[in-house]
Amino acid sequence: MTRIKIAYLLSAALVLFVLYFGTGYVFFPATQTGGFGLPSMPAEGDPILAVKGVRDIGTALVLLALLLLRNVRAVGWGLLALAFIPVGDMLIVLTHNGSAGAAFGIHGATAAVMVLLSAMFLIRPAQNGQ
Repeated sequence: MTRIKIAYLLSAALVLFVLYFGTGYVFFPATQTGGFGLPSMPAEGDPILAVKGVRDIGTALVLLALLLLRNVRAVGWGLLALAFIPVGDMLIVLTHNGSAGAAFGIHGATAAVMVLLSAMFLIRPAQNGQ
């Protein structure tokens, strides 16, 4: 299996992962709030949880659209740009007395995976003799 096919497969898994969490925040917020990493989260029914869920769903759909276009460079740049979101979430958790483990282990790891996948799409193999 080629590097690009592996990157597509892992990116599709990322889409499913983000859709799972996004729909959880919209439809089952009580099951999702503990995993974000902040010391206190809004109560179930607070519209900010739905906002977060919609943001996650939108992120996943943008990535899905890029994957369906099958433009390797577009997917790579899209992943790199979308990696800003988990980096921002990580910084929010760290600057609001949240769990460092969750900040780095959930949000930081997600950003790192996205940057790695981006590199898999964007780095071109060396040409012979160059």
